[in-house]
Order: sequence, then C-alpha cells, then structure tokens
Amino acid sequence: MLDANIRSILMQVRDEAAGEGIQASFLLHHEKSHLMRIGNNSVSLNTSEDLLRLDIVVTDGRRQGSQTFLGAVGSADTVREVLASAREKARLATPKTYQPIPDEVQVTVSEDSQFDIDLADLDPAVKAGAYGGIFSELGEEYNYSGSWSSGAMEIYLLTTSNSNEAYHRGTDQLFSVVLKHPEKKWELTHQQTGWRAGDFDTGRTVAEISKLLPAYENSPGYKVEPGEYTVLFGAPALAEIVEMAAWTGLSGRSWEEKQSWTAKSSPGQSILGENISIADDPGNPETFMFGFDNCGRKRRIFPLVGNGDLLSLMYDSGTAARYGREPTGHDTGSPSLVMDTGFGPGDPLEAVMGMGRVLYIPALHYVNIPSRSKGIFTGSSRFNAVLVENGEIVSPIFSTRITDSFQNVLGNAAVISSRSESVNGSNTYGRRTPVAMSVPSYMVSEGVKITDSADSF
Repeated sequence: MLDANIRSILMQVRDEAAGEGIQASFLLHHEKSHLMRIGNNSVSLNTSEDLLRLDIVVTDGRRQGSQTFLGAVGSADTVREVLASAREKARLATPKTYQPIPDEVQVTVSEDSQFDIDLADLDPAVKAGAYGGIFSELGEEYNYSGSWSSGAMEIYLLTTSNSNEAYHRGTDQLFSVVLKHPEKKWELTHQQTGWRAGDFDTGRTVAEISKLLPAYENSPGYKVEPGEYTVLFGAPALAEIVEMAAWTGLSGRSWEEKQSWTAKSSPGQSILGENISIADDPGNPETFMFGFDNCGRKRRIFPLVGNGDLLSLMYDSGTAARYGREPTGHDTGSPSLVMDTGFGPGDPLEAVMGMGRVLYIPALHYVNIPSRSKGIFTGSSRFNAVLVENGEIVSPIFSTRITDSFQNVLGNAAVISSRSESVNGSNTYGRRTPVAMSVPSYMVSEGVKITDSADSF
C-alpha cells in the first residue's frame, strides 16, 4: 500500500497550493521491477529497480509547466521545490492557443484487485529455473533467447481542484522465449502474460512450441508468392492490427486533424466489417484494469466500433480543449482495448477446415504504417508462421510480408474465434505502465494482400 508518510506530505503540499490559488496536479508513480534476459541458452541480464517518480503539472491561465522528480519523497520541502520548479516553467511558457482543462480527480478511488504479492516479489531464481526446464524439455540442441519482465506499480493522484484521491496498485508480467535452430535458422517463440505469479506455466510454452517443431524440422519451408490469400491471424497479430487501427483511426486528434483513415467518416457510419466491435473497457479482467486516467477522470467502458460502425473517438484532455470537445478519460498510458469474440470453434485449424490453402500467421513483426490517412499497415510473419491445407499444417513459411488496409483485413473477417485471449503490449524501456488487450484467439480474413516473401526464414 501507499506509504502513509508520503501520502500525508503530498496532501499537505496539495492543500497549501490550493490555498494559494495554484492550479496543479500531483502524480506519484512507484514501480518495483525485475527484468531477466536470456541469450545463448543462459541468463545474460538479471536486473531489478525500485523507483519513485513525482510529476507535478501547474496550469497558469493558458500556460503550463511540469517538473518530474526522481527519488525519495521524504519531506514536504522536497515536494514544495518540485512545485516551485513547475510554477516557474509555467510562468515562462508560451501560452497555448486554447484554455487547458483543469485536472480533477472526479471521485475518490482505491483499486488493487489485480495485485499479487507473489508476483511482486518473484524470486529471479524461479525465472532461471523455468527457462532451464523449458530448454531441457524442448531440447538443448537448439539456441534459446528471451526475456521476462515482472513487477508491481503504484499510482497516486491528487489535484488542487478538490480533495479527492485516486490510487491504483497492480502487478504484471510478460514472459517470452525464442527457440532457434542453429543451422537452419528458423525460430519459434511463445509468450505468456498475467497479473498473478500462478498465471505462468512452463508446460503451456512447451506444449505450444512442440506442436510446431515437427513441421519445422521435417520441411524445408515454403515461399509465398505475392498475391491475395486467406490468412489465419493469431491473437498477437490480431492485437497488433486492432491496436494500430485504433491509434491511427479512433483517436480524436488524428480525426480532427484529418490525418486518420476515418477522417471522412462520422459517428454512425460503417468503417469495418459488421462482425467487428471494439471498445476501451478498463473493467475487462484480461486487460490491466485501470479505473482512472492521469487527469483524474473515471474510466468506464467506452464503445469505439459497434458492428462495423464508428461509434466514438478517444479524446485526451489537450485535444478536447483544443477542439472544444469533452475529454473521454484517455489521458492514459494503459488503454484497455477489447475486440468482441465471434462464433468460431476453439481450435483455429478446425476453423479453416475446407478453406483450402491458408496462411497461419500467429504474430506480426516490424509493423509500420505506410499510409496513415488510408489506413495501410505492413508487417512481417517471422515467427511460427505455417502453411495450412484443409485444416492440416503442411510446412513452415518463409518470412512473409503483409501490406494491406485495416478496412480490408477487418472488413473481410470470415471467422472470428469464440474464445478471447489476453495479449500484453507493455513497453519495458519506459516507466512501468502495463498494457494488455483482449482479442479473439484468432481471426480468419479473406483476400489479404501478401506483398513480399523472403527466400529463407
């Protein structure tokens, strides 16, 4: 739980600032993180950190200034100094062309339903032992690499707008392993995520990679010629597509600036297939649930696309102020995107039975946006991709590139899984801000454009 002394100090300085008529927000971020990396079948990095950051933002008319302090918050004087720096920056700042919307904690909230002490204090020896067990089970003749990030995060938010407090505590982990053949150079991978230590199971990784090993060992690989194909996307690939579609098409700023692929559409108009529904749902347990944003607004389920129709756009506070809109609770580094499931069978291979030749691409890599306004994305298959014929895995496929539009891929979904899956999208290089999406475990799209294929894995 939040240190009682730190809470008291922040409340004291907040009350002093409010008494002086200062408009400010105080955001405390505490993380306890551990990262293990694997290279050449052994531990190459084993590091931990326990960091406390305090962000203070001051608004003075149309001017704003911010200051971040990294270190122990041991006295009110420390916080007063950070506040003074933010005030000075606001005084010297260039006025904005719009009036910023004041930060305000709408309701007092304290949430820790996704906190697990066993994961927060996970012994690195447990991670090393799990990797060793996987190497032994799958075969030590292969080369292995991977990473495993885990930890806990606390957020505490106060503003001078009122006396409400917002507190969040949670744990998260992202495990990955890559198996590489030393001569043939093909690679297989598997990931696991969750907020409990018990969410991880070495047997799951061994089982998933073992399913693909025979095909990779016994086939030289298949080169996909450019053209249009039926593609079976796995959950990680689908999550990548949905996340980028939302980022480039469903954010208020892109839409207002006419840079998004939805710029010519209005709420109520069709933009995707009728079997596609997407929402931001911080109450979905397959995401890392976060009930408020960094400006203090309560986050609720927020429909974005319903049966293919554009329903709403996400507005952060700055964009909302600039264009005269209402903020939608999206000043957050931890969105909770959820795509509705469909009616397909649980087994993806059963879903493509009778469809002839199908490309099974579980994940996309090196994803980019050649045309934001047209909603065109590109990405490569790299790991685990196989050729499927009539529901049977035939052979692995060489690295294959998709370059297509969101509207085509998400507009021609023939089958959508009835099961959902959590996909972790967290960045391990910044402050700990866990992100996860809930998407169907697979989706089959027809007429997907393959633009290039390598001559090897």
